[in-house]
Parts: sequence; structure tokens; C-alpha cells
Amino acid sequence: MDNNEQIVRAWLETQGFLVQNRVKYKVSRGGSSGWCDIDLIAFRPSDRKKVAVDVTGWMTGKIRYSDVTNPNRGTYERIHNITSKESRSMIRKAFNVNDDKNYEIWHVVSFISDNQREQVTKEFLKCIDRVIEFPDIMKDLISYIKKEPNVTQETETLHTIRALVLCKLV
Repeated sequence: MDNNEQIVRAWLETQGFLVQNRVKYKVSRGGSSGWCDIDLIAFRPSDRKKVAVDVTGWMTGKIRYSDVTNPNRGTYERIHNITSKESRSMIRKAFNVNDDKNYEIWHVVSFISDNQREQVTKEFLKCIDRVIEFPDIMKDLISYIKKEPNVTQETETLHTIRALVLCKLV
């Protein structure tokens, strides 16, 4: 699990989700086969909410309209992979449900281009339930740590953020 996925996992856990990472499944496309994964599968017992989360944490780039609409761009398939037939089949299996309406798909992205935010978000929401930018997750985690400085979760992510908060660096 990469660092961005660890941060999103910690964020989900602070919201009461139980989280499983890297749910692998086999894909066959164009005569070849290989493995893909769903970054995070999350279940919140309090309201029985089920969420599959894809994390696209390209911290050095912004998601633009062409990234989500142009199939000829290399980013397109990566962004839309979680909505593929194979991914949805694996999500249903992971949640033990028969219908795609029994769970949500969230996509966490680094940043959305400021001047294309509305267009990009609208395009994402055609095939997923929620798009979240990384700064919003970080702000939520910092607020959580400020309210609960003695975090009980034993995650490096939360302890690192706690150290930054307590040292008044954020």
C-alpha cells in the first residue's frame, strides 16, 4: 500500500470504517491478462455503508477534463478502472452483494484543475458516487488530530500528523 493509500485509509478509519486494502482481481483485455486491484474496500458498521475507494494521488499534477474524458490519454484507463466490469464484479464479491446499488464508489484525486473543477467533477460523477481531493482529506485529518490529539489508532499516518500538529507546523 502506498503512502497516499495509507493516508486515505486513516481518513476512512477516523470516520468509523473498517478498511481492507489492495483487493486483487484478474483482468483479461485485448488478448492478454494480468492483475489489477481495488485500492480500498471500506465498511462502516454503524450505518452499514459500503464503499470502494480508488486513490489517484499524483501529487505533482492536476486532474484535467481530458484526463477523465479522452480514452487516448494514458490517465483515462487508470482513472476509470474502478468502474470496469471486472472491478465492479470484485466489489460485489468483496461486499457479498448482488447489485451495484448496494455500495458506493469514491475516487480520491490529488488536485483538480481550478479552472476545470466543475467540468471534471461533473464528468467523474457520471460513473462514481463521490470525488474527493487530497487537500480535503488532509484538512479533515488535521482537524481530527486537533480535536483528538491522543489518537487511539496505531497508524504512522495519524501519528505523523499528530507530531506536525503538536509541533505547530500545520
